[in-house]
Amino acid sequence: MNVFLSVPPPSQMQTMMPDLGIGYIATGLRKSDHTVDVYQGEKDTGFDRFRESLRAANPGLIGLKVYSMEVHAAQQAIKISRELYPDTPIVLGGPHISVIPAEDVMISFPGADYAIQGEAEISLPLLADLLDGKRVAHEDIPGLVYRENGVNKHNSPLYHMNIDDFGIPAWDILDPRNYTDRWFFWNPAQVGAPMLTSRGCPYRCAFCAQNVVGGKRVRRRKLESVLEEIELLMRDYGIMDFEFLDDNFLMDIQYVTDLCNAFLDRGLKITWSCGGARLEKMDINLVKLMEKAGCQIISVGIESGSQAMLNYMQKDTTLEMLREKIGMISKYTSIRVMGMFIIGYPTETVEDIRKTIRFSLKLPIFVATYFTYILFPGCLEYERLKASGELADIPWETLNVDAHNYAPRGMSFSTLNKLYKEAYFRFYSRPKVLWRILRYSGRRLPLIIKNGLRKWKF
Repeated sequence: MNVFLSVPPPSQMQTMMPDLGIGYIATGLRKSDHTVDVYQGEKDTGFDRFRESLRAANPGLIGLKVYSMEVHAAQQAIKISRELYPDTPIVLGGPHISVIPAEDVMISFPGADYAIQGEAEISLPLLADLLDGKRVAHEDIPGLVYRENGVNKHNSPLYHMNIDDFGIPAWDILDPRNYTDRWFFWNPAQVGAPMLTSRGCPYRCAFCAQNVVGGKRVRRRKLESVLEEIELLMRDYGIMDFEFLDDNFLMDIQYVTDLCNAFLDRGLKITWSCGGARLEKMDINLVKLMEKAGCQIISVGIESGSQAMLNYMQKDTTLEMLREKIGMISKYTSIRVMGMFIIGYPTETVEDIRKTIRFSLKLPIFVATYFTYILFPGCLEYERLKASGELADIPWETLNVDAHNYAPRGMSFSTLNKLYKEAYFRFYSRPKVLWRILRYSGRRLPLIIKNGLRKWKF
């Protein structure tokens, strides 16, 4: 069977990187002797190319990835799919499908035939087998949401323990060389590629649903698998810069140490960055080793400059630790730290936000990104707001990392917007920050200005 996989064109935010989830699923389908056509719409602003790609694919199954900020785009993709192929089954997956209640999936997306919650590398090939006439039962497909005799049913999702069984993404389809406009302006000039060395998150941050999407248990790839993928990308695609997108890249210090030593032992002259970086376990020896092995950027979710708010967010961290570890990175290495902050969080006051702004200004971080709280389903805070009556229906089409969809009780959107702009202005108007950005990223000045204007309009 030919399966058409797609990240629909975004209505809100464009992301300039290959979609690893689509790549892994394409590999799984190929292992089960299905063929795959992939359309990645993250760089498009309309549905013309989606329509053309879908028409050319003539698929037996259409798979669409759904993000909470792109529900409207997914619904538009379903509509077009139905127009072109009225009888072809449509299956939905992705973060939004995994975090909303299974009983609501088919109600929210009546045009779809199926959905898969949790990981789909095993489940989607099984569904394709079923639709291809092979002996597979609906109830045997993990995470499957489906209708049977007019009744909506669902199976429990699967988080497969040995993620090396998934292989590596289908890079011949994703081809990272097509993404020359890097997703962050401070990345190196060369073309790069995203990677995962692990899945899962055991932490309980109230604003995050990642442990629902990827499971609570951290599952790591074998080092040899990671190294083979890096060497393939270097050899076949000329990739010399890598971004590790793990939810908890620094959780297993021995793993990171072994990975860095392997880079050095193999003479891999690469640069790399990592997100999902909790700093509690980091020490001087590790950060120096990371720098020696090519690490250039560490992205840290600092979230707030108020300890009371960090406690309420269930972040399980302290301002003192963050100040110490970020200071250590800055003092002993040339690694640049990106700090991410949330303002306008539920129960937060104006003074709490000002504490966050002041804290961010005192830290030796290279860049800061401030987000206002986004109403993502599947997390504890979302349930708190629903239980309190503060949250009713969410206008999904308005969700955007740069928009303001929520303001704490007692705070107006006007006040929140002023604080949002104040945070960006105070951080980036400082001469030393401007000099650092121009020094490392002067070639990306048009992108910097574009991003700045986009944030300033809110």
